[in-house]
Amino acid sequence: MADETNTPVASAETATQEQAVSVKTYVYYYSNPDGATKGERCHEVFTDTPFDVVPWRMHKEAPAEGMVDPVWDDKLNNGLGAWKENSGDAQGQILAQAQETIKELQDKSDQLDKKSVELDQANAKVDQAIEAVKKAQNVGTQQSGMITKTLGKLMASQENTNKLIMTIQKTMMGLAVPKADQPTAPAAQDKNENGGN
Repeated sequence: MADETNTPVASAETATQEQAVSVKTYVYYYSNPDGATKGERCHEVFTDTPFDVVPWRMHKEAPAEGMVDPVWDDKLNNGLGAWKENSGDAQGQILAQAQETIKELQDKSDQLDKKSVELDQANAKVDQAIEAVKKAQNVGTQQSGMITKTLGKLMASQENTNKLIMTIQKTMMGLAVPKADQPTAPAAQDKNENGGN
């Protein structure tokens, strides 16, 4: 029998060991002058492949460390381009500001619509109250009309009663006072006055 050994085989050991791979990282800088945000106007791009020809809007030169909002300008450096501080007049920035303003206006419009609905509801309640007052006034007017008619009838009845009383009084007065045209009957003479005959 053969003796077993725990001696590793040299070739197998080296095959399983990982070899450290040295990868170089290249840094490029992307710049979109019309970008709406600072990140769109300048940010780093890392790659392990060097570019013989740098892609559009990518640059090998880093912006100066003191720049707050750098952006690439192709017109600088005799047309070769260079980094400059952003002026805020790029189309994307103007568009972003316009969108922010539109959002603010939309929010204000929504608030105005909400207040308008609340005002409409309050106006509806006022209209209902006015209608209730009108109905109460109509009832009051009808009652006043009925009272006026009743008082008118009562006054007419009172007037007729007064006329009747006046007529009765005239009649009674006429019966109580003799008329001057009627001859009075001669008074019976007393026999004693005529001599007794």
